[in-house]
Amino acid sequence: MSGLLPRPGFHVTAPTGWINDPLGVTWHGEGPAGRYELFVQHNPAGTEWAPACHWGQLRSADLVRWEWVGTALSPEPGEDGCWSGSVVVGEDGVPVIVYTSVLAADLDAGRIALAAGDPGWNRWTHAPGGPVLGTPAEPAMTHFRDPFLWRSEGGWRMAVGGGFPDGRAVALQYSSADLRHWDLDGVLADRPAAEDDPLGTGSVWECVQFFPLDGRWVLLVSVWETGEPRRMAAAVGAYDSHRFTARSWQRFTATDALYAATTFLDADGRRCALSWLREAGAAGDGWAGMLSVPVVLTLDGDRLVPGPHPAVDSLRGPRLASLGETAVTAEPLLLGPVDPFLDVLASVDPAAGGPVRVAVREQESDVLALVVDPVAGDVVVSRPGREDERVPLGRTATGAAPVRLLLDAGIAEIVTTVDVGAVRVTSGSRPVSLEVSAPDGQAALRDLVAFAMPGG
Repeated sequence: MSGLLPRPGFHVTAPTGWINDPLGVTWHGEGPAGRYELFVQHNPAGTEWAPACHWGQLRSADLVRWEWVGTALSPEPGEDGCWSGSVVVGEDGVPVIVYTSVLAADLDAGRIALAAGDPGWNRWTHAPGGPVLGTPAEPAMTHFRDPFLWRSEGGWRMAVGGGFPDGRAVALQYSSADLRHWDLDGVLADRPAAEDDPLGTGSVWECVQFFPLDGRWVLLVSVWETGEPRRMAAAVGAYDSHRFTARSWQRFTATDALYAATTFLDADGRRCALSWLREAGAAGDGWAGMLSVPVVLTLDGDRLVPGPHPAVDSLRGPRLASLGETAVTAEPLLLGPVDPFLDVLASVDPAAGGPVRVAVREQESDVLALVVDPVAGDVVVSRPGREDERVPLGRTATGAAPVRLLLDAGIAEIVTTVDVGAVRVTSGSRPVSLEVSAPDGQAALRDLVAFAMPGG
């Protein structure tokens, strides 16, 4: 989102320049003295992506109120960009950035490099000797980047994303005792890019995330195809310390605006994620790029389900509206005008009629409309001049069909019990109104509550 447009109030942005992938979220310290560190791919020189990426750094006590610290890592002589990777903490308590070092002559052939931090996480120094690992000659790779690390018996394991010449997207696994000397274990997981594949896992995997969750293992990948980022995909399955075997594959998030997720454990040990809200960027002054709100990851059978982190609730300000059990007709119920920074929770009664339409209006025009249809089982997301998108709906144990809308000026995140989606909206900083109606003439809300959120 250009700096010429309103800055969001509760989504992460940089003071100036471009950001994309979130990286290395880490909780450290104890109790009130503990804090989260967050890193992002950052171009401080402009509002478009550029190969000469840096690592920007932010910190927070609660995952939702972030302070920009500055540039943690910049390309050193002999490298042209510091691309995505991970952050780990050794037995000595020293944090280490493990990142993709690139050369302009071949950006797809990444190298794995290190930078050590001080105990206060304030200064970062490139490890002497340059990269510790290059793109392998065998197996041959078309792309190689984005290390993700986890502890193992005797040291560390690392997954690195990429692609094979035959079109298979792949994650390779490496092992190390000291972070500097790495042995290739083989292929952790791979999948072909088939034209008739309805999921579409692409020919290259970026930003590979691999972690245990509720007794199973989850592989989360960002799908790269024909030179473009496409979507995220996830698989749930089994891991034998060498190979991951998927039992199920799925899209991760219902819309494609979310990309390049990074996963982490919060202060309470929950598996969480942050994603980039992707955009092309544009030349000009100001800022570009933002991150999603943090989500907690759970499993429903073999399906990975994201839901807003409880810390998001702490951002709520005054309650602006509350409808309770309400019959809805074709004549709209009007709420507002209010500032365009909102947390709206609506719950539809599937047994009492048809779908419910919740429209966000600015100056007498819709900028976003959600049609919550418990019979069809989805939320239809409409914007002027855009094709409709759908978010699976789901229900609670009581049969209600709840939807949550997080509106933050130019971005909207739509949350159900089974999925999330994000879309850009044309809402500015001017007040908006909410209109609630029944497209089929009759419907019922079990509840609708709207809270003010930070912004403006």
